Amino acid sequence: MKILHYIESADVSFRLPWVDLMAEIERRGVRQALLCRGGGNMECVANERGVETLMWKSLTPFFPPANLRYPLLLRRIAPDIVHTRLSNAAFTAGFWGKRLKVPTIAMLDGAYKLKYYRDADRYTACSQWAKDHIVRQGVSPALVDVVYNSIDVKKYARDESARLNFRAERGIRPKEKVFVGAGSFVPAKGFDVLIRAFAALSRERADVRLLIAGDGPLRGDYAALIRELGIEGRASLSDGYVSDVRPWLWGADFFVLPSRGEPFGIVLLEAMASGLPVIATDEGGPSELIADGREGVLIPVGDVEAMVGAMRRFLSMEGATLDSMRGNAEKRLEFFTSEALASRQIAIYERVLAEYGR
Repeated sequence: MKILHYIESADVSFRLPWVDLMAEIERRGVRQALLCRGGGNMECVANERGVETLMWKSLTPFFPPANLRYPLLLRRIAPDIVHTRLSNAAFTAGFWGKRLKVPTIAMLDGAYKLKYYRDADRYTACSQWAKDHIVRQGVSPALVDVVYNSIDVKKYARDESARLNFRAERGIRPKEKVFVGAGSFVPAKGFDVLIRAFAALSRERADVRLLIAGDGPLRGDYAALIRELGIEGRASLSDGYVSDVRPWLWGADFFVLPSRGEPFGIVLLEAMASGLPVIATDEGGPSELIADGREGVLIPVGDVEAMVGAMRRFLSMEGATLDSMRGNAEKRLEFFTSEALASRQIAIYERVLAEYGR
């Protein structure tokens, strides 16, 4: 069996866990190949993991008939299944797959429109939330399997030396408690709610700090909000895009994911793997990743007061309670490793081939 993974991109934030899963599946005897744009980190990561990689950029991703080189590539690679990621790749692969009789599985990472996925034969969704979204558009639930994103848990094990260096570089005192958030600076991530909640908390306590790692169109708005609330010395944004979030997680004491809509939330798993107690909004993926009070704390979307309350709750927790939460998170993470998810993904491939009579 040979699987062609196709993404119309040169670099994506989920490249490491995605390629790690490919490598694990190949280790189990299923040949893997990746088709992506060249010149980015996707190519580098795939080559490092030993995954066969081919470079191609479509002529126009949203008009599949114009992409006449794709069927030539498909014949050359000769995959049994094409597994796509992101809507533009699904559109092209589904269109040509129907014509060349190559089954297409489309990965659903967000709230995408069905028109780009209509020619797919089956779907894998990164969460139940993502599955529900496509089912509401008319896709049969029987055609959609939930396969969560994977994480390399060992990669995020806390480095105490890196933690101390990170805190020293930012002038964080030993007894200060640091809350950290990470993600794109866009409305859906809800960092304005986190900033307002921290401002309220900082009026009660002098031993707290807020750090937010990321970049995006709302950078100026967030910086202005921090100034408006008078917390410049205690809340700060990263200087730009953070390619490695681990030092930020290791340097913190708590993690907050304030998203208004989150299909999955890989950074939540990264924070848990770093040993951080986590606060997340009870919406989308996060509500599937953690149980309130067990692996972390869930709060309503956009609720500043609830977020302040959750932050207070963590600050007042005894060490034994926090250790119990970390232990629960460690057990939960076992479900999201590439080793755990590879078997489920292979079973889906085998089922698709059986349905095609191959």
